Amino acid sequence: MNLPLRHSITELVRVWDTNINPVQVIADDVKDYVAKHNRGQAPCTRLRNEVLAHAYAGIWGLPVLEAALLKVDPLHVGRHVSGTCQPAYFKHTCFATRFRKDSTEFNRFLDQANAYEGKRFVNRQDLLKIALFDIWLANDDRTGNHPNLLVTADGEGFTIRVMDHEGIFYGNNPERPLPHLTLEDSILTHPALRNLLGRNFKRNTNLVQQAVGNFYLWASACEQRTDEILSLLPADWRIDVATFRPLVQQRLFAQDRLRAVEHHFHELLQQC
Repeated sequence: MNLPLRHSITELVRVWDTNINPVQVIADDVKDYVAKHNRGQAPCTRLRNEVLAHAYAGIWGLPVLEAALLKVDPLHVGRHVSGTCQPAYFKHTCFATRFRKDSTEFNRFLDQANAYEGKRFVNRQDLLKIALFDIWLANDDRTGNHPNLLVTADGEGFTIRVMDHEGIFYGNNPERPLPHLTLEDSILTHPALRNLLGRNFKRNTNLVQQAVGNFYLWASACEQRTDEILSLLPADWRIDVATFRPLVQQRLFAQDRLRAVEHHFHELLQQC
């Protein structure tokens, strides 16, 4: 996994008005990034989750945005100091993804797209794989109402990209057994699935097989890469890897967990 260390070089471009108030910043590669912080608190477990899920998504072949670790100079907060953006928030390294001007939030894109544009998704079939990915990671923060997906304009058409995974382990609780997502907790209720995959997508055996056919291979590849991924976590996040790594093994890679995830995925499909 390529996760370079970048540094801010100018005052913040903007503070995003979302739940965690990430910041847009220009880094030393002269590219814009959206950087997530942990409000100056450690351990930075939600940033840890971002790194882990970002890497796992890549292993699954799910499109993501280019990522980096980013040190924001507290002096670069500048005129953006407010109750939601403080210099003290940046005493720890941030997790950042490239800001792309050609990107649009999934729901907004669908609201604005015409019928022709709606057919130009190059990876529409990934929507079912994303649903399975979320069930496996117990990511209850990507739902039909709040999909946490970006659409980017690329050479062959539009690409759906996953983002925002700080709440995996069912609200960032790896210490507890992971419950299964309900249908309402998953992206399977999003109306775009019927529009993009067909009204009877749940009965499309080829489509379902594309999503679940390599599940055990993807999980195994993630398991093999987990130590490498966790070695990338910055020391200033103060993550107790010795305690966290066995929890990851138990919550995500136990064979009974994998079988239950696959079974539950098929159960939720039948409820669609």
